[in-house]
Amino acid sequence: MKVLQLVAAVLLLSTGMLVAQETAFVIKGTAPKKFDGKKIYIDYTKDGFPVSDSAVINKGSFLFKGMVDEEGYSRMVFDAEGKGKLIAQNIGDRLYFYLGNESYKINIKDSLRTAKISGSALHDAYVAYLREIGGGFMDIIDAANKEFAAVNKDAADANQQYEAIKNKYEARFETRRVKELAFAQQNPNSIFSIDALIDVANKRKLSELEPVFLNLSKSVRQTTAAKQLEARFLADKSIKVGNQAPDFSQPDTGGNMVKVSDFKGQYVLIDFWASWCGPCRAENPNLLEAYSKYKPKGLEVLAVSLDDTKGREAWLKAIKDDGLPWIHVADLKGWSNEAAVLYGVRAVPQNYLVDPAGNIIAINLRGEKLHEELAKVFDKM
Repeated sequence: MKVLQLVAAVLLLSTGMLVAQETAFVIKGTAPKKFDGKKIYIDYTKDGFPVSDSAVINKGSFLFKGMVDEEGYSRMVFDAEGKGKLIAQNIGDRLYFYLGNESYKINIKDSLRTAKISGSALHDAYVAYLREIGGGFMDIIDAANKEFAAVNKDAADANQQYEAIKNKYEARFETRRVKELAFAQQNPNSIFSIDALIDVANKRKLSELEPVFLNLSKSVRQTTAAKQLEARFLADKSIKVGNQAPDFSQPDTGGNMVKVSDFKGQYVLIDFWASWCGPCRAENPNLLEAYSKYKPKGLEVLAVSLDDTKGREAWLKAIKDDGLPWIHVADLKGWSNEAAVLYGVRAVPQNYLVDPAGNIIAINLRGEKLHEELAKVFDKM
């Protein structure tokens, strides 16, 4: 434990130091020449927005260059079969690592999953962190999926086998969360402590984790991920029925800024959704029915999309295809959408009904529940 704490404390550079250096990252990769012409993709975040880049393997090598404003989680995908990025990432030939403004060497032999990364102190510290908590999240997911796929679906006890696998890996995740919490408590200067707390927060009460968060160093709490987690703590306390709905401003499909406070004096349903969200799209006809009935009585809908910059066209297409006539806004930051962060949104669809005084009067209205709550408000008018 002491060795790993030393790794986290000594090898990790603070975000402020990296920004001050104003250096770029360089990723030099090698691969067998049989992969020449194949594409490798990388996804990371810069200035709060998702960034995607790609490189073609040429003469057994590939290269990525860029700059990040702070260290962050990154994903690389190898399309070895030339079927496109989406299929490649679903197949699973992907690599997750922490990206900072450092030099990386990646050596691919047969797949990206098993490639070795060297040259980066940040990555070495990340590997040590994963070893401490019991492995990477996606590694565990992939292992579980492999066991699920091996089950004979026609077997008499197939459901019992599925349940046993589910329980096995949930227990593994819980053990991992215990270690993550311990890591965050013992390593206040490590940026990985934020990732640890975010993961634990998905299963634990936020009020239990806030003291650990507040004990982290100032530099760690200034990272983007830390600020988003801090917003969740605040939302957990303030985004409740009876409280004032926090104001925010985002551009609509035409680039005009729209604020929650613009709807003061009328009822507005703040609806968080995304074009890629199946349950959201399935709920849209129900919302459209309610809107058509209560719009004449004063209801407005402010739809906030969690699509990112790459999904802008899909967002606009979904609005058109689903025939959604209400007001749509998005800052195109995906899950880092500032309104979603402000409201502590961790899943979509999610919505908040706000009264003319700006107070939240209902949360998470879907299906028949949406009609019942709107009837209480408007049918008596």
